[in-house]
Amino acid sequence: MADLTGEAVALLDHLGVGKTHVLGTSLGGFVAQELALVRPDLVDRLVLVCTSYGGRGPQAMSPGALADMMGVGTFSAEAAARKALAAATGEAYRAEKPEEFERIVRWRLADSPSVVSYYEQAKAGARFDLSGDVGHITSPTLVIHGAEDRYVPPANARALAEAIPGARLQMLEDAGHLVFVERFADVNREVVRFLRSGTTGARETGRGAGDGAVGEASPEAGGWLWRSTGSVRGWVARTMAAMWAFLGFRD
Repeated sequence: MADLTGEAVALLDHLGVGKTHVLGTSLGGFVAQELALVRPDLVDRLVLVCTSYGGRGPQAMSPGALADMMGVGTFSAEAAARKALAAATGEAYRAEKPEEFERIVRWRLADSPSVVSYYEQAKAGARFDLSGDVGHITSPTLVIHGAEDRYVPPANARALAEAIPGARLQMLEDAGHLVFVERFADVNREVVRFLRSGTTGARETGRGAGDGAVGEASPEAGGWLWRSTGSVRGWVARTMAAMWAFLGFRD
């Protein structure tokens, strides 16, 4: 994990962007936390999505979820990918967007990681443990999590938000580990709201937060996002591109 964090630091230093907002999903959330600790001068606001502080944590992935993620009991790459993606998403998403689900399955099959890459990612994730250090993060932090996450059970998100001083937890119903895909409009809105708010405060919210019910995204949500200020709009565009790239590897 130190290597990945070092690469992130090197890139930010090379680009000369200075202090910036950082968002990390799943394994990328590990990198984002470590970055906020080793180079707080580079991290303005921190957004952690479907992740944890590692270590033993309050609740481990169940044996069944691990078996599904690894495609145990399947006899083809396609069946394994479909089983893993089903375990990574909520029931509502699979029922409401079957075409999109199949499109992501095909995408993952077309750009699967090598066995070595998969192993190294899994090893880095298994060894990661910031349980004793995450409380030293000073950046204002938003934690977003899917209430049906089987890969990183929600108890881990609650523990993460409680461990980071002043962090806020947004738990989104009807979503699993890929909450940023399943409920992308809601995640977008929460991220932009947080980046523009200038305030923090440890609290947990469910389907809705602030002035609107986030669980029921309006048709105008996307338009509102892209009418936001230029700096935030550009940052979110880059962030969402990175999120989609994340789907190219298994957690």
